[in-house]
Amino acid sequence: MSKPRSQWGTVIPRYGVDGTLAAWQVRYPNPLEPGRKVQKQFKPHQEHEAHVWLENERHLVELHRKGIQTWTHPRDRFKQEESARILFRDYVKQWADNYTLPNGERIAGGTRRNLYLDIIHFMPAFENMRLAEIRPKHIKEWYDGPHPEGQWSFRRACMRLKAVFHSATAMGIDGSQPLIKDNPFVFPIPPEPDSIRADAPPITPKQLRLLAESMPEYTRLAVFLSTLAGGLRCGELCGLQVGDIDLDGKVLHIRRSVNRGYLDRGEMRYAKTKTRRSMRDLPIPDALVDMIREHLQNFCDMDNPTSPVLVPRRAKVLSQTTLEAQFAKARKSAGRPDLTLHDLRASHATWLMLKGGTLREVMNQLGHASEKVAIKHYQRIVVEHQRQIINLLADDFLQEAYGDDNQADDLERVVGDADRRVQELAQIVENFKKSAE
Repeated sequence: MSKPRSQWGTVIPRYGVDGTLAAWQVRYPNPLEPGRKVQKQFKPHQEHEAHVWLENERHLVELHRKGIQTWTHPRDRFKQEESARILFRDYVKQWADNYTLPNGERIAGGTRRNLYLDIIHFMPAFENMRLAEIRPKHIKEWYDGPHPEGQWSFRRACMRLKAVFHSATAMGIDGSQPLIKDNPFVFPIPPEPDSIRADAPPITPKQLRLLAESMPEYTRLAVFLSTLAGGLRCGELCGLQVGDIDLDGKVLHIRRSVNRGYLDRGEMRYAKTKTRRSMRDLPIPDALVDMIREHLQNFCDMDNPTSPVLVPRRAKVLSQTTLEAQFAKARKSAGRPDLTLHDLRASHATWLMLKGGTLREVMNQLGHASEKVAIKHYQRIVVEHQRQIINLLADDFLQEAYGDDNQADDLERVVGDADRRVQELAQIVENFKKSAE
């Protein structure tokens, strides 16, 4: 049988082994790759549709040749049309399931849990919309609306939402075209709100004693290690093993944390530290050596270096939730219901600086690479110490400025001003103590 041909391209019948018509195959020259063909198959009853499709393709190629419109392969056009139908909720699910760290590693279970919590804040506003249909006006309606979850959560949700759309504007790893051309999230990310924890005073020696006495005996060591031996995170405390403690060398090795796996499900297990910088060696204070030795002898398997330092009563590995719950009860007995386990980390950094530690030493203790983070989040103001340094500053300056002069009147006036300022600061300290009580 002769092949039916048009002036441009070909519609060819294809037959099965039994001689019956199986399909119509359409071909035409690829305008971008001379010598190659573009083809598509139609069912036996779709001969008319095959000719119509070929004619539409001829029209698109003609527009391309005239420079009016860029021709794209039908395969790519189909993908674009298919992507245009993707619902926002389906794309976000795929994006979240494949979310990795910048180095390509999978995120920890706790990080994944926080990721899904951030998504919850914006998903209801867009979940039933097609990804390609979302415009800045739709985002603005959500952006300007109420956010009862709080400013911190709103800020994180904005960052996640912007990242979702940014991902959709990128070419696929298989070379496929982006799902959308431009990122519709064109609004500023809200600034970091002031943390209510930033002004919380560090724990005092008496409060630490009361706190420790109120903790269960088998986890009591945790509050001393976090406050005095290196500002350990909760996960780092739960991840400590007997082999991490060198009492002879007086060194504490931080090598791991704990979580529930990449999917944040199942039993608690050992995991990597929060960052590579979090893996660190900390000097054990002399005053803690006997306390640590007694704890290891009373609660741990000294012959097994992988035995946990904080031995749980039922599970294999102590969970952060358990330790935080114990701390939440103990802090009330210490008269610091505002205190969190993470505040012990900030207390360690603050007192270390007040005792003469350098910023670099504090960063090493905490396992931080950023000076900004160490200063902003882990150094608290101690009012009494601030008063002392202000007095020292004023005394030193006035002594140097007027020590050898006979300008008694001026000196008396300046000293009087300084005394009044000290009295004002003393009143501030008194008010602070009353509010703390």
